[in-house]
Amino acid sequence: MIAAGFLAFHGYLDAVMIVLVASTASYVGHGTFFLIAIYKRETFLKLVQRFVKVNLLKLEALVAKYGTASLFISQWLYGFRLLSAAVLGLSRMGTAKYFTLQLISCLIWATICTSGGYFFGAALKNILGDIKKYNIYVAIGVLGAGFLLWIIRDLRKRR
Repeated sequence: MIAAGFLAFHGYLDAVMIVLVASTASYVGHGTFFLIAIYKRETFLKLVQRFVKVNLLKLEALVAKYGTASLFISQWLYGFRLLSAAVLGLSRMGTAKYFTLQLISCLIWATICTSGGYFFGAALKNILGDIKKYNIYVAIGVLGAGFLLWIIRDLRKRR
């Protein structure tokens, strides 16, 4: 998202389209997990408890304690986003309430992440002057750093 925002600043991508696509993808993914948790509760619980070492009772208690705020907070927790959608489904939050708040949350998340990259591009331009000739290298660097972090995380998880 940050790399896409950076590229939007330099005119390679449309920032509004980035926000819409990212929001839609996030919304659909979270909504799917939410609905699976509601309609296939027992099967889902067995599957999650088999692969994820998380105390779902504690997660449900957190959702009960923080309510709506937990939906917005979980949007920023890498590795917990989809599971949090399922936990909200398990907590029996109403579907209308969930989907309305999730839409708002996804739009805010995508806007902030895209804006971060957009303003990063503006800051680099202010510091270095006309950096158009370096745009592709910066974008590749940001994507490469993200890919490297993903590989490191994956290797640690396998150990």
